[in-house]
Formats: sequence, C-alpha cells, structure tokens
Amino acid sequence: MNIKLVYKSKSGFTKRYAEWIARETDCELIPLKRRNAASVSGCDIFIYGSRVHAGRVDGLSKARELFVRSGAKHMIVFATGGMPNSAVDTLEEMWRNNLTADEMKEIPHFYMQAGICYEKLGPIDKAMMKMAASMMAKQADTNPMGQPMASALQGSYDISDRQFIAPLVAALKEF
Repeated sequence: MNIKLVYKSKSGFTKRYAEWIARETDCELIPLKRRNAASVSGCDIFIYGSRVHAGRVDGLSKARELFVRSGAKHMIVFATGGMPNSAVDTLEEMWRNNLTADEMKEIPHFYMQAGICYEKLGPIDKAMMKMAASMMAKQADTNPMGQPMASALQGSYDISDRQFIAPLVAALKEF
C-alpha cells in the first residue's frame, strides 16, 4: 500500500510525530511547504498532520485539496498541540469545529499531545498564548482547570510521546 504523509510543523512537534509514523509504517514524508500535485499523486492513503492553532487544524483546507488531487482512497488526519490527551471533551469539540459531520464519520482523526515551544513561535503566536494564559487565570474561580491551564501556558514544555501514534498506526492496518 502506498502511503504519503504530508505535514505542517511550526515548532517541531508535528514533524517529530510524522517521522515516528513514517518509521513505523514506511510511508513517504512530505513537508506541506515542499509538496506539489505530483508529490502526492498515486497514493492509496493520504495522511495529513499539523498543529492545532487557535482551535483550528492548521492547513486542513489545503490538505483536503491535496487529498482530492492525490487520488487516494482514504484520508487520515492527525493534529498536535499543547492540550493533554485527557481533555477529551475539549478535543472532541475541536474536531467538530474542524471536520464536517460526514468527515467525522469517514476520516479517521487523531490528536497527539505535544507541547509548546515559545522559542520557535512568532511574536503574534506568543502574544496569543500569553493572552490565553491570562484569560485562563481569570477564570480560576469558575473553571477548575483555569489556573492549571494558565500555569501550563506560561512557558515551553514537551508532553509528546511516541506511544500516541499507536491508534493511527492501528487504523492504517484496517485499510
């Protein structure tokens, strides 16, 4: 089976997960910025991975176009971010905001906790993160997760782990 994995990585977390998936599945890795129609054509399975940015899977609309152009029979999407995998309700809402109801049923989608790397973020992203931390801290009285989330957003951290690729790898074996 010919599998191509296109990814977009800002701070390195998505690239790390993409590389782990490629080693495990022997798929071809293609950075989104280096892709073209020919590079994605002829695959059976098209995987797209990117970060969650402001609640959106970064570059997903472009990935949908590439999937159609690729001629692949199946698409899989994974997203990475600083939210722990245990935030199930928040992550489900994120997926509902990114995928249509039909896509939710038809496209296997996976979230893999990663982290935040302030050193690789641009000034706008840094400001957004600091603003989010401030808003969370203000909600500490009404939201029990407010203060822990605010604390988590104060600096860089890495909670990624290779084990989080297992559900995606298992899904590939079902095609």
